[in-house]
Amino acid sequence: MLSEFRYSLRWLALNQQNPNGRPFSSAGQKLDDVIGDTVKRVEEETKILINYINDEVVPLVRDHSTKGLRIASDKLKELADYMESASQQKKG
Repeated sequence: MLSEFRYSLRWLALNQQNPNGRPFSSAGQKLDDVIGDTVKRVEEETKILINYINDEVVPLVRDHSTKGLRIASDKLKELADYMESASQQKKG
């Protein structure tokens, strides 16, 4: 009974706020404004994130990748030298 009374007061308030008798049209407009603002903000933040990745992250990854490849190359050379010397010791 109390909950029915609350809902009736709520509908009464909504109907009085909007004299055209369409309580959801103003709510829809407000929701559209909020969603529109949110979408704009997400697009702006996405652009900032992409620029950050391209300007800051990618160069660091490239730099560290080349260093990593050089280290791996040195280790592979050492391994090849070891395998070659071990092979020669078995033969000799």
